[in-house]
Amino acid sequence: MKITNFNRACFLFFSLFFLSLLQAAAHKPNQNYIYLSIYEGEMDCRVELKKTDIEKVFGYSYALGEVPDENSPEVQAMVAYILDQLKFSSKLGEHALTFENIDILNLKDDDFLLFNFGMSNMDPVPSELEIYNQIFVKELGNNHESLLHIERNWKTGVLANESLPSLIYGTSNPTQTLNIEEGSVFTGFMAMVKSGIYHIWIGLDHILFLIALLIPSVVVYNSSNPKKRWLGIKYTDFEPEPSFKAAFLSVVKIITIFTLAHSVTLSLAALEVINLPSRLVESIIAISIAMAAFHNIVPFLNKREWLIILIFGLFHGFGFASVLAEQSRGGEYLVYSLVGFNLGVEIGQLAIIIVAFPVLFLLSRLKAYNIILVGFSILLILISTYWIIERAFGYDLTLHTWLLEKGIL
Repeated sequence: MKITNFNRACFLFFSLFFLSLLQAAAHKPNQNYIYLSIYEGEMDCRVELKKTDIEKVFGYSYALGEVPDENSPEVQAMVAYILDQLKFSSKLGEHALTFENIDILNLKDDDFLLFNFGMSNMDPVPSELEIYNQIFVKELGNNHESLLHIERNWKTGVLANESLPSLIYGTSNPTQTLNIEEGSVFTGFMAMVKSGIYHIWIGLDHILFLIALLIPSVVVYNSSNPKKRWLGIKYTDFEPEPSFKAAFLSVVKIITIFTLAHSVTLSLAALEVINLPSRLVESIIAISIAMAAFHNIVPFLNKREWLIILIFGLFHGFGFASVLAEQSRGGEYLVYSLVGFNLGVEIGQLAIIIVAFPVLFLLSRLKAYNIILVGFSILLILISTYWIIERAFGYDLTLHTWLLEKGIL
């Protein structure tokens, strides 16, 4: 393998990482958006308005990336307008909106200002809502639409819906009825399982740590000759594991320890027994990849590599917990959410192993596997170093921006 090929491989993995961070933008011209998040005894509402539309209706001009002061007269005027043009009611009576804060959604050509509201009289959440909505519909003409989405509803299995609207408002239909299905605990549980699978598959740092653990499972290290070199890097000699069964049992051991470790901390964090700063957790997850990769090149724990799996697996659990927190706000469904999400993570993890392990076992029969093991481990160290700089020190290396500007992502 030439150096240039190695650099290309490194670039490819950087690209894959940043690709996993991208979110699909469902926002289209001539539309504004309302998102409802439904929990036990509460509902949140978010209204998203495009800055160019705000300028047309109110005359307020904001630069790209600019977030106005939520206490400014301009924001207060926009909030008053939203409260006048968006109303909720049900058999329980009126459900008044209470303004909480303003945020921004940065898109390439235009920004959306996000107005976040709480909603009163929602305990219990009604099964049907009568909703009046004419935000920007009259002001911007017949072609303008206001789309209402149920972004999150645990019991019906909706957890991150940003593209499928429940209601579409125009000038001819200002008042419509929204049916909030009863759903079931099983539906919500299965949605959390799917969420766990999805988030392990898009969590490139978790996947790379897992692969770093799998790479050495198909070889046997020979410490008698630790002086071999590849690209100037010393590495311990090894030979292929002759027994598929032995290699498979090694994988079972690795995954069992990793699963137990991250399940413990995921549970503790979800139950709010222990909470760690996300910056610390994400930084240590990045460090875990570098440590596991370095151990692949020079095993320094003398057959006690389970310590790496156990210690860093605990921090990966805290990483999963931050995702789970976005999907559930506790209450009586917290245990179901926790079990379902964790089960989904294990299913997603198992799928990765089913694909990766046989491939690695076959590759280990090749003489070039030393290049694969050492080269890929070096690549993991480079990627994790990039993450450590960004996560631990808060320094933006701008590679993501550069990839976007070049049209690579």
